[in-house]
Amino acid sequence: MTELSFEEHLNSGNALVEQAQQAATTDFQRARALWQEAGKHFYLAHQADLNHTEAAFRLAQAWMAEAYALQKEDSANALLMWSNAAAQCELAFDLDPENGRIAMTAASCHHFSGEHDAAKAWKQIGEHLLQDAQAAAQQARDDA
Repeated sequence: MTELSFEEHLNSGNALVEQAQQAATTDFQRARALWQEAGKHFYLAHQADLNHTEAAFRLAQAWMAEAYALQKEDSANALLMWSNAAAQCELAFDLDPENGRIAMTAASCHHFSGEHDAAKAWKQIGEHLLQDAQAAAQQARDDA
């Protein structure tokens, strides 16, 4: 058996997320299992290319789905998973420090983990970056 490539892991994870989203409304346990499996693929994709932002961010999103599932079950481990997801968002942000969407996602994860000062700081970073991106896009439209 050959080892899957970065792209194959990323694509497999994305396909599993799509299946999980479809299953979530009717079978949450199946959706959770699919999100966990997607997370494994995103982890392997991230390990295959530690400098690829999308793989790092998709892993954070998989952990967010797991944190939400644990929260829905009133598990004490939910806060830990939210913290893990926040840390993974920060790693993804390190790879793309101009990405306001990743910063805002980190803010959400910190919020749900109960780390309100960190959430506020990440939200401010995200808002600033998103405003800059919006201004740059507007300038590009004006110049065209």
